[in-house]
Amino acid sequence: MSQEINELLKEVTKAVSASNEQTAASQELGQEVAGKMAQLDKKADDAIALAEKAFNDNVDALTDYAIEGHKKAIEDASGGRNTILIDAQGNPNIMVRIQRFNYEDLNEAILTRTGVDLQLGTGTPTMFMDNGTSRSEVYIAKYLASAGANGGCSVVGGVQPRTSVNYDVAKALCTDKGAGWHMMSIHEWAAIALWSLANNTVPRGNTNYGRSHENKLETARRSDNGMPGDSSGTGRTDTGKGPDTWAHDHGAFGVQDLVGNVNEWLDQMKLDNGQIITTLDNNPSINEANWHRHGAYFDSTSDSMAGTGNVGAPVLSNTIIKRNGPINDDSHDYPYAHNAHFATIGKSAGYAPVELMRRLLIESASPTTVAGAIYVRNYGDRFPLRGGGWSYGSYAGLGMLYLNYSRSSANSSIGFRPAFFV
Repeated sequence: MSQEINELLKEVTKAVSASNEQTAASQELGQEVAGKMAQLDKKADDAIALAEKAFNDNVDALTDYAIEGHKKAIEDASGGRNTILIDAQGNPNIMVRIQRFNYEDLNEAILTRTGVDLQLGTGTPTMFMDNGTSRSEVYIAKYLASAGANGGCSVVGGVQPRTSVNYDVAKALCTDKGAGWHMMSIHEWAAIALWSLANNTVPRGNTNYGRSHENKLETARRSDNGMPGDSSGTGRTDTGKGPDTWAHDHGAFGVQDLVGNVNEWLDQMKLDNGQIITTLDNNPSINEANWHRHGAYFDSTSDSMAGTGNVGAPVLSNTIIKRNGPINDDSHDYPYAHNAHFATIGKSAGYAPVELMRRLLIESASPTTVAGAIYVRNYGDRFPLRGGGWSYGSYAGLGMLYLNYSRSSANSSIGFRPAFFV
């Protein structure tokens, strides 16, 4: 009996040994197959990667080719007055080349046409001066900024402008585009406005809910598809959809929508408790703390701090006697000063007119100039908006100066416009 058991154990041992050998062989074969499959997978992955790279290279090349073609078409059609720039975030920006001119020619043209000397001085406009160095041209966004890819913004026609951004966000959206980009400055705005006045091409715009209050046949598509002139709904219009008379040169290749539609943040100017602070020329690289403090202030005709409404016209002064809110208070909890035309506000006996203020359309030597109301809170920090909105009517204009808002203000009637140094 024990011999039979031994024989059975031997058979079992042989079976286990055979099974182990089979398992080892299977594992070896599996490893070999896995290795070959990994090699095949790598070859497949490498082939796919090469194909994707070739595709992407071709797409990039085709995209560059398309952009260059688009750029050439725009430049050919406009005689070089318009071009397209692709920013660091890959967004397209249609820009208007503004060529350098001089103040004496502006002043002479305005004097010849209107009989008024605006006392602008001589030399190169501050728009074309950067820390004392002159530029032959500056690129200004043809349209208000709109939404863009990669968290940025674009400058294209036929879309809704990007709104509800505060001063700092708007400025960052412009500078994030890359070297040379900046938010349109008060120097650029004022020089273009004076050029339009000199050339008798002061633009109209969307100042009456999708139409011009001056010419009600001039319309553009509203964001809500509403009827032009209907005061209900949102009367904001698409970028560049208006007629040529809404451009700074009354032409197809000018800067569009400077008047009306939405107010535009401008850089390089602010009020600090009523004191006017600016850069001395068009230099966006200067830190805000180092902007020049002028001996010029917006005083008020009233010392009321009651309510939040209009208490009368502001006054240009060498000091502030009447303030409408507490010092350093950036809120909107107190009154503001307002006048229907920025150029007709009074000047105190001690105020000495400042040439740069005239050049920036903050003061004027005559009421015969570009139109636009003025709004001022002479307490806290206030940053400039110009142009007016879709409901402003005759208060809108190239000279409109809105100094009621703090840097954190944002709403659906506030937008911005990039600019670029060549």
